[in-house]
Amino acid sequence: MRLKVYPARGLEGAVEAPPSKSYTHRALFAALLAEGVSRLENTLVSGDTSASLHAVRRLGARVSRDWNVEGTAGRPRSPPWIYCRGSGTTMRIAAAVSALTPGPVTLYGDRSLNRRPMAPLISALERLGAEVLSRGGRPPLAVKGPLRGGETEVDGSISSQFVTALLMVGPVVGVAVRVSGGLRSAPYIDVTLRVLEAFGARYEREGYRFFRVEPAGLRAARFRVPGDYSSAAFMLAAGALAGRVAVRGLDPEDVQGDRLIVDALKTMGAKVWVGDGVIEAESAGNLDPIEIDCTHTPDLVPVLAALAAHAKGVSRIAGVAHLVYKESNRLEALSHNLQRLGVEVRIGSDELVVRGGEVRGGVVDSFGDHRIAMAMAIAGLGARGPVEVRGAHKIPDSYPQFVDHLRSIGVRVEVLRG
Repeated sequence: MRLKVYPARGLEGAVEAPPSKSYTHRALFAALLAEGVSRLENTLVSGDTSASLHAVRRLGARVSRDWNVEGTAGRPRSPPWIYCRGSGTTMRIAAAVSALTPGPVTLYGDRSLNRRPMAPLISALERLGAEVLSRGGRPPLAVKGPLRGGETEVDGSISSQFVTALLMVGPVVGVAVRVSGGLRSAPYIDVTLRVLEAFGARYEREGYRFFRVEPAGLRAARFRVPGDYSSAAFMLAAGALAGRVAVRGLDPEDVQGDRLIVDALKTMGAKVWVGDGVIEAESAGNLDPIEIDCTHTPDLVPVLAALAAHAKGVSRIAGVAHLVYKESNRLEALSHNLQRLGVEVRIGSDELVVRGGEVRGGVVDSFGDHRIAMAMAIAGLGARGPVEVRGAHKIPDSYPQFVDHLRSIGVRVEVLRG
């Protein structure tokens, strides 16, 4: 599928924020491990969360159509295999949960997922007694338990998902997790702990360096998934670039790191209003370049790069080295695409430098990455001609309503097949 996005001005409208993908993943696995029947509300139904839904069912949860989840009370079933599609979060949490079973459980994904690193999590699980076979520290994995409680260490410099996976099984066996190498995307750990807390977990922490989770089990809960700042950022960016757009259903006090989009848009000169559950962004003319650190907000980098392409001057987006391990090498993908649209881009050791000002139309590629596809669509709103995004079929991995929402605020979008 391809999208053809036409330049736009005077966009106006309001959309509902999609439910958070990050919270949906974690709530599904918490409900799997909990005792009793949990009720999940406002869940995201997308390609990635469907992978987690499949995984928890394979691991023994019974999930009804209205998202009632009958858990396993910390005793998941041992399936022979779990297919994780393209979801890194699913793969990493499911690997840790599979280590609670006698196994072996084989976990694998699509071509993109099977390239993503797992070695730090494998080492941490092995310290807790699991046996893990892999293809050079990458999927497919064969995981065999039983996992023991105790202390382990994990390198957090590539992804916070390794830490999340260990914390998710903590209430079953009891774990102490020491994080080495620094921690990227730290706010996602706060999301994990918020979900675990809602399901009755007890834990202690020392910042983002050390966590201890007691083996007190999880209990069934009624959990409502909040709106997703990562997805909402694209619609807010559309307003900042080409009109006035409001996004409903966002909690200004949520722990999601991608709340940073609000400050980023203000810094770039957009008008931003934060109300009770609503955030609105409006264009104030030309955008200003930005210098920003995205060490803990990697999912904002594509949309910020798209905005920086329209800002006259040099923008520097720092803390981006770990983006090479995402669904695509997002640094190379952004550089390739923006240069095809006439924008000068340079990749540094840990920064993306964009010299913006004028964006021409053209043909770009998603590189099999939903956030790259959406970012290029947003870049097209201020271009001199239409932007065609190839590989747009990946967008529903995180934001199934993206095209409908663009159209609802006045964007002309053509969906092209083949």
